[in-house]
Amino acid sequence: MRVAAALSTVFTPELFVLLSTLLLVGYERRRDLAWKPLTARVGVVGAAWVVAFAVYRGGLSLVGTGVPGGDDFFAALALVLAFAGIGAVWRRRRWGPLVAPYAALLIGTSLLHLVVVPLWNTSSHVIYAAVPAGALTGIDRRFAPLLAVAPLLVWSRIATGAHSVDEALGGLLVAGVVLAGAFVVRRRG
Repeated sequence: MRVAAALSTVFTPELFVLLSTLLLVGYERRRDLAWKPLTARVGVVGAAWVVAFAVYRGGLSLVGTGVPGGDDFFAALALVLAFAGIGAVWRRRRWGPLVAPYAALLIGTSLLHLVVVPLWNTSSHVIYAAVPAGALTGIDRRFAPLLAVAPLLVWSRIATGAHSVDEALGGLLVAGVVLAGAFVVRRRG
């Protein structure tokens, strides 16, 4: 049980998404790791996380968990705003071809999450592990080990009693829908 709880703590959605985003920023700049441009990009991601945290905590303190979806609602809303900012800066500054579409994917994930969670308490841990891992693996197969996190979280969320089997597996289903949609959009150009 301790291992399951530790997995849920170590791979919280906000930390895994942040890690994945920073990995993608580094990957996009892998041929030119000059300090100043990399610092600017990491700074934008950091600033977006500060905004996301403020929205999340502020929403909870102002409204509480009485909204449909509870704290997941504010977490998803915070991610929409954070990735909207990241995507906008990346496009405006023409910093590279990978982070802006990734930001759009996370916005789509969060919007779907806003709709699904009030109706079905799918696991945010699983959704926000599977989507970034799937996106990064689609960019470069060397990120494939990240795909192991989502199934571990399915087990962890069930073992800790945080979610039922269908809620934990539902996280994989939601992530699969998002990634399949992204694949279709990407193929159509």
